[in-house]
Amino acid sequence: MKEKEIKKLLDKFNAGKCSEEELALLQTLMHELHHDKEIPQSVSGLKQSLWQQIENQTINQPQVRKLNTAWIKVAAIILIALFAGIFGVRLFTVPRAGNTIAYQVITAPKGSMKQVLLPDNTLVQLNAGSSIRCPVKFGDTKREITLLSGEAFFDVKHDATKPFLVHTGGLTTQVLGTSFNIKFYKELPTIQVFVNSGKVEVHDQKHTLGMYTPRQQLTYNKQTQNFSRQTLTGDHSLSWMHDDLILDNVEFKEVAVYLQNRYNVNFNYIGKKQKQQHYSVGFSNKLTIKQVLDILQFIDGRKYRLNGDTVNIK
Repeated sequence: MKEKEIKKLLDKFNAGKCSEEELALLQTLMHELHHDKEIPQSVSGLKQSLWQQIENQTINQPQVRKLNTAWIKVAAIILIALFAGIFGVRLFTVPRAGNTIAYQVITAPKGSMKQVLLPDNTLVQLNAGSSIRCPVKFGDTKREITLLSGEAFFDVKHDATKPFLVHTGGLTTQVLGTSFNIKFYKELPTIQVFVNSGKVEVHDQKHTLGMYTPRQQLTYNKQTQNFSRQTLTGDHSLSWMHDDLILDNVEFKEVAVYLQNRYNVNFNYIGKKQKQQHYSVGFSNKLTIKQVLDILQFIDGRKYRLNGDTVNIK
């Protein structure tokens, strides 16, 4: 990245005006800096502080706190220096000096899913309203992409010489060849990784969270950084790709996220929000949004009224 681009991105971040994609880009940059062993110790504290501020903005909080103006200038100088290679860091370049990696952002718009074939023949299924960032061509030693937001299923082409890494917020999922699902919505407090076949290793910024095998699911809390491991008996975590969407014991906000993305609508709450309750529901992909709302109204007794692309709930 050029100096002006870095400064512009940090200025937008400081003003609390970064888009989801820009926040995810900052997360990716900071993740790569985190794993570089040659960065001086004097930089590490500032780097960690910036990382925490970025994480705070990606968690769905009611108010975004701005960084100190003087500090952001120091952070900008440090990051620009790092990107320029003063400390030996070479971000966004392949091992051959002078060849810049070209990246692309691929998005499945709300209302439709998208299937993507990556340069290594890895197949990615994007859920509606989801985005990934990946290189046009992978490097010589590893294959790295970023799930910017939403949900994606990865069927990774086996390559023992090039590990496949997916960066998702503060998590990294690493495999050689396997299939797995990652759910990462900004509206939800957790990230979930479900293994369909093979093995995956997951780690955050500080710890390895373990190796996961088929039918196992990692649930990671973005704010507390606590995590749990479950062994699932059904394939509900992959149901969004098939005929029926099955949501088991989830809060309404998770139901809302899926429906808003699938049907390209917005939920508007009129009056007080209902107390938290959990839903176990299944929706056929052939149902219209009106039919889905009728089912929800029958379940919880609230009134759902569709007005254009807005669903009013009271």
